[in-house]
Amino acid sequence: MKTHITVSSGTLAVGLLVLSLMSSPVYGQTGNADAQAMAGFTFGLLSPRLLNALNLTPEQVTKIEVQKQALRDANKAFVTEVSALRKEVADKLFGPNPATEADVARQITKIADSREKILREGFRIALEVRHVLRPDQLAKAAAIRQQLLEIQDEVRGLFNENQ
Repeated sequence: MKTHITVSSGTLAVGLLVLSLMSSPVYGQTGNADAQAMAGFTFGLLSPRLLNALNLTPEQVTKIEVQKQALRDANKAFVTEVSALRKEVADKLFGPNPATEADVARQITKIADSREKILREGFRIALEVRHVLRPDQLAKAAAIRQQLLEIQDEVRGLFNENQ
């Protein structure tokens, strides 16, 4: 028994667009990995498209840019540290001698600590950015987020990913 699903071309186009955007870790951000990381670490609050949609004042833009730079600096330190640690782990795994978990426990712990540190820093910065926004801008950001979540659910439903 075949099942036919009828979908309008508009819904299909929106669904495909959202699906392509969902492949990004942050609601469809384009641009460099730095912007994606910043949006991800701040739970979407530093999404360039979201901030653009909020019609920020020049004063707000200046304050948010300070926070963006702080997060860029933290992310750069994070990437540098974790890259070196991951290389040490990979060197053990691909080395000539047998490797055990104990051999890399220190590196794994440091990687986990670094991830927690950047996550906490991102949340701290998200709170700072939230403080800069007016109540109407926060409400608009929440509405945009909710719409994106609903679209994602609709796309998952189209592809039977909700089962």
